[in-house]
Amino acid sequence: MKTYITKQILILLAMSIGLLLTGCASHQGHDQGYGMQGRSAMVMEAAPVSSLKSVRSGNHDMNSSDTDTPRKLIKRSWLTLSVKDLAQAEKQAKTIIEQQSGYIQNTQGEQGKSFNLSIRVPQEQYDVALAELRKVGEIKSENENVQDVTTEFIDNKARLTNLYKLRDRIQLLLNRADKIDDILKIERELNRTQSEIDRLEGRMKYLNSQVNYASIELSAEKQATYGPLGYFFMGIWWGVEKLFIWDQ
Repeated sequence: MKTYITKQILILLAMSIGLLLTGCASHQGHDQGYGMQGRSAMVMEAAPVSSLKSVRSGNHDMNSSDTDTPRKLIKRSWLTLSVKDLAQAEKQAKTIIEQQSGYIQNTQGEQGKSFNLSIRVPQEQYDVALAELRKVGEIKSENENVQDVTTEFIDNKARLTNLYKLRDRIQLLLNRADKIDDILKIERELNRTQSEIDRLEGRMKYLNSQVNYASIELSAEKQATYGPLGYFFMGIWWGVEKLFIWDQ
């Protein structure tokens, strides 16, 4: 019985290390893993090759089954407008966001000079909301960034499925262990596996929130208002410019 449990410990150690090292290599680089490459080499000699193959083939099967997953896109925009009336423009922008089922995440501004709204809108309403916000004032600048995280989403989902199964096996083996040394080894692997699960679950939660709701940073600046002399000198400048430049 003790020999069987020891053998099972070695197998689960190899499976756990293999999964953890795969995650570290794909998302954190070879120099940011858990420092277990040396242990992996020693344990793999004792673990049956078929056990390791089953883990790798499981990953492959789940990745291939997720090929039909819709594209996961994170959309962000930065829009700067010039407006005549800051209060009216801010009110109009907030109405647009409300109509598109969005919300204001943060509000900043300088009284009488500018305001900034950090906006989140459902991705389905993103294009419509952005088009309406452009009408609030005169566009001074606009930038957009679209990040495709489909591959990371699929990989993390597959790895989580394998880690859940591995955690269940380790827990089952822990319930059967009767030696203190075996129990401590199994508990260490259980904690390590749970830590990786928690990390990936947190990452998946973040990705889902970013994909489901697009981000728009809206900045508005008050247009300069010229007095009589201002318009007079603007007219002079326009006339002088035309003396040198006929066609622009």
